Formats: sequence, C-alpha cells, structure tokens
Amino acid sequence: MFYKKLNNSDLWKKIQTLRDLIKEQNNFKKRVCWKCKKDLNIFDFLSDNLEYTAGYILNLWQNKLFEFHCCSCFKYLKREELEKIERELKSRTCLNCNKILDIFAFSKEYDALKIKEIEETWLNPEFNIFCSRLCEKLYYKKRKKRN
Repeated sequence: MFYKKLNNSDLWKKIQTLRDLIKEQNNFKKRVCWKCKKDLNIFDFLSDNLEYTAGYILNLWQNKLFEFHCCSCFKYLKREELEKIERELKSRTCLNCNKILDIFAFSKEYDALKIKEIEETWLNPEFNIFCSRLCEKLYYKKRKKRN
C-alpha cells in the first residue's frame, strides 16, 4: 500500500557514495532535531531527498547555517498542507475497525510518509486506510486466513 524505499538501486548507490564521502570528513557533524532534539540520521535525510546527490546532501548536513527537523516535527510545520488536504476530504474510515480518522491522526501514525505521499494515499479511494499499523496487520492477517 505505502511507498517503500527498499530495493531501490539508486538509493543504495547514493548511500554507498555518502558512506565513502563521510569517511573522508575530518569532523562529521552529528545532528539532532532543532525542535524536539531527537537524533537525526543522514541516511534517512538522503532517502527523503533522493533528487539530490550524496555530495549535495553531505554539504547541506555539514553546513553550520542550517538546522534540521525530524520527520514528525517537519510535518507539523506542514500543518497548512495537511489542512488543505483535509478541506478536500475531511475523514476516512479504517478498513479493519471502522474507526473514523482525520488526516492529522493518519499522518501521525504513518509519519514516514512525505506530505505528497500522504495526500496521494488519503485522497485516493483505491488505497486502503488504517488507523494504525496494528489494524493494518490484523486486516491482512484475517484476509490471508480467509484465502
């Protein structure tokens, strides 16, 4: 159902390139979220920004002028975009337990998704929506037993 970044040969090549570039750094910068202080991972940052080269990502990461947010805090900054999505479709129902969901609860539960991915998933009636990963697992487990 959701977008996966696994088995992506471009990503794996960029990760290896980034590893090699990091080894060349004298002072590789450890980063924490500017808002919540959660540890950040440069490889997650790379996988969320595949349109950029590994070298460009490293330059951004090492730049003293920039601060970064974790995915959860960044999404909070994107609240206006979530509100826009909500205006198009106020709620959806969990396919497993029939709980009514709003876009904010959904985006919090599936915080690995980018705003664009949330929008495409939420607004597409063909996508199955679940209130939690547990409900999603239970749904597919029950479905598998029926088949």
